[in-house]
Amino acid sequence: MSFKTKLLSAFVFATASGVTPAVAAPNAQPVEINFDARVGNLPAKCGQNYSGIGTAKAGLTLQDFRLYISGVRLIDKAGKEVPVHLTPDEQWQSKTVTLLDFVDGTGSCNGNSGTNNVVRGTVPEGDYRGLVFDISVPFAENHQDPTLAPTPLNVTGMTWPWRIGYKFIGIDIETSRGKAGPNSATGFSIHLGSTECGEGSPMSAPKAPCANPNRPEIRFDAFNPSINRVVLDLAALVAETDVTVNAPQSASGCMSFPGDADCKAIMDRLGLPFDGKTSDGQKWIRVE
Repeated sequence: MSFKTKLLSAFVFATASGVTPAVAAPNAQPVEINFDARVGNLPAKCGQNYSGIGTAKAGLTLQDFRLYISGVRLIDKAGKEVPVHLTPDEQWQSKTVTLLDFVDGTGSCNGNSGTNNVVRGTVPEGDYRGLVFDISVPFAENHQDPTLAPTPLNVTGMTWPWRIGYKFIGIDIETSRGKAGPNSATGFSIHLGSTECGEGSPMSAPKAPCANPNRPEIRFDAFNPSINRVVLDLAALVAETDVTVNAPQSASGCMSFPGDADCKAIMDRLGLPFDGKTSDGQKWIRVE
């Protein structure tokens, strides 16, 4: 089947499905970037028990694992970053952002049965050898009423008050086998989002970017979309954290706000500066 025939077939299928396809340039080629959620080398699944997690070698059961991806670029053989034009599907993806959802609502997991692990779009015809993307919602869309927002930004479980914006990462886990003590906890959350977004009503958007944008840029100079996938490893993200305790006078787990001791190692492994400490790069996402 020729490239033009494939594009025509894709258009016919999308139209019949009630999805309005993105208008691709005449020389565009489709691209799919596959993501995989893991706990170490094991698939991250609802209802599955994991062990040896974090510094306490704790037990873990998944409750939520979702994140927003934006600013997707492929790197061509000349080293140039080429934007991927996302294909809206009226559920997981708009022209600017994709929601990755790895929980199906079974067991102790939140959400519903629908899941998504793919970013779909088009790029100009070419030879691509690398990948760059942001874990974020673009600032222009990050501070709005989610009940009025288009998909996939209408997922209220992935929001904070408008002034702060969306959770770029929403991970919740149940933990076990920690040591008893005044700060012991049976749950731990990792909610990444922008912070220090100025004074004003929680239901009003900031007029300037937040002081801590917290938007990790992930880059792989060697990535072939036709054979590689992006692995998000929860065990690696919390490898230097005791997920069975909670820092005194703070929310459960890491909520991205300055001063939360539960965030120190996690923000470093996300590749983000935190409380004046820089990071030498992310340590939880890999290519396979």
